[in-house]
Amino acid sequence: MSVLSEILKGYRNSLTFSRSRFEQLYQNRLENGCAFYHQFFHRLILPFAQKFRSETYRRHLREVAERILDTDRIDFVAIDGTCTKDAFQDFVVFFGGAYGAKGSVRLKSDPPVVQYERWDMNRDVSLVAYVPVPFANIEDVTNADVQETFVVSDHDRVNLSNIHTSLMQLAEIYLAYSVASASTHDYPRLIMLDQSLSGLMAAVSHGAGTELVGYPYDRRSLDAFDIRVAFMHPVSRELGVPSTKLFGRHLAALAEFHLRNTDSIPLEELRRSLQLTPAELQSAVGILTHKPVPLCEIDANGNLHTRYACRDSWRYTVSLFENICERLFVGKDPSALVYEAPDPDNPNLRRQRWMSPEDVHFLTTVGLRALIEKCWERNILLVGIVKDSESRYLTRNYLGVMKHIGVYPELQEMDVAPLPWTDRIFLETVPLYCDTSLEAPWSTIEFDSVFKTLRLGIDEFTQEPTIIGTPSRIGEIVSPERLFLRSLAQFFLSRDKRTPISGHVIFLDRLAMPKWDKHAMEHEFVIHNERVGTIKPLLYPDADAENPVQQVMMYLLDVLTRNHFPEVIGYPDPLHKADWGAKTVGKRAREMILSSEIPFHTNPIARTLRRLREEGERRRREP
Repeated sequence: MSVLSEILKGYRNSLTFSRSRFEQLYQNRLENGCAFYHQFFHRLILPFAQKFRSETYRRHLREVAERILDTDRIDFVAIDGTCTKDAFQDFVVFFGGAYGAKGSVRLKSDPPVVQYERWDMNRDVSLVAYVPVPFANIEDVTNADVQETFVVSDHDRVNLSNIHTSLMQLAEIYLAYSVASASTHDYPRLIMLDQSLSGLMAAVSHGAGTELVGYPYDRRSLDAFDIRVAFMHPVSRELGVPSTKLFGRHLAALAEFHLRNTDSIPLEELRRSLQLTPAELQSAVGILTHKPVPLCEIDANGNLHTRYACRDSWRYTVSLFENICERLFVGKDPSALVYEAPDPDNPNLRRQRWMSPEDVHFLTTVGLRALIEKCWERNILLVGIVKDSESRYLTRNYLGVMKHIGVYPELQEMDVAPLPWTDRIFLETVPLYCDTSLEAPWSTIEFDSVFKTLRLGIDEFTQEPTIIGTPSRIGEIVSPERLFLRSLAQFFLSRDKRTPISGHVIFLDRLAMPKWDKHAMEHEFVIHNERVGTIKPLLYPDADAENPVQQVMMYLLDVLTRNHFPEVIGYPDPLHKADWGAKTVGKRAREMILSSEIPFHTNPIARTLRRLREEGERRRREP
């Protein structure tokens, strides 16, 4: 046998061994998952198939939907984005945009009638822009945390930039905000986005590092107070948002000024309202009055004053967001991405610079927060839908914390063996192997999105189980609680053939609705950690908990999931149509982008020595 044959035989044996081991692990975890499902987890599953077949239940859902959304005609918009970047010899072209599919569901008909409408091209939200690259200014559009990374070429530096992804996210949020802000008769009651809303909120929260301070707009400039007020939003008295957990207490203090529409509150009154100890209040106020740029001040009478009215500051920042995005995406004006900033080499000078991902993240976080408050104001159901995820937020984070604080005492007595690797894998095996009576559509309970960053861990000093947040440079942090509710659901499952056919389990991320979800705070369970603070999440502990918004959401998504497209079976059709539209726009834009380099070919200076040499050799070879 030749050496090459021996090598290939070794490959085959290695693959055979690895596959056998994986299959054995999968089988063991599958058996563990089924045992756990029958012992406990079945209580967290909500079967909807039989209910949705009942005419009486459908009539009840129509009445509930009308109470929640103020109408029985549910206009919807599904939004997806697209982006690309192409590096040429002397410049980079970034493209980012979003596309929406719109229609309506008429609940009065039984079954409901779904009707799609042509998307108005006046609502086009996209941008294509040249970023000149000597590539001297590429740092402007490169992540701040990778600017010091050693790279060997300008094109490597381009690969570190994700400004095109940031622009796409901004386009999606701006489009959602635009349709939610439409006239009274035109705004939708259901907005679907092809991304995790809670994940996006966490991803853009570091936009506080923006350098947009000093950006001139409307007779004044954006300042640090405006940025801090922006991160204080969204505000809801009913949901207690923002909360008074450790690293967000100063935001809760600012929220009191917004809710009371005042610029002065006595410190003692503020402490009682927030239910803080004197030390906790002092810590929160210390952040707001910290020099060299204090955001608030304390007068001689013990009153805390803001620099100016929080509501005016928020309106100003939202107006700035609207102005920049309208110039970018509607006016197709790439100069909106350019602003003056101090020169890093000489702070006494100012130069034109491109917005960084941090700057775009700040605009996105303003837009997302404004979108949330607009949805609360107009009773719009906002849902993020994710097809693929490797997360374990439900089986590891949520159940681990709930077991620790005693919500599920039976888990404390249960020895749970290793489950399938992710929530999606575990739940996709449930109807196929563990519970063959379960029909689609079905869903898990909804759990607070704070469990994306909150889980059960081991204290590094005592080695005892404790609840921990996500480590960061400023200590442990957690996502905002009582803002989004997550669940996993499956909308297609057929057992008509010998081998069942099923769609993927998808992740749903819906915005909590103050009027309907505030009762989920009426429980006695509180999460406390000295490094994080006190957290009281929204809680729907089992399938018996009344959750009308989830029922309406599942019904609407089931109606919109027609299963006409085999490549996305079990996925809402409007989002697939939005994906089609976004990809079509992106494809056309990229063709134009690639052709846009042609005029530069006529300039010999723009061509490299290698390219000139290759062109000369090609001409010499031609007859």
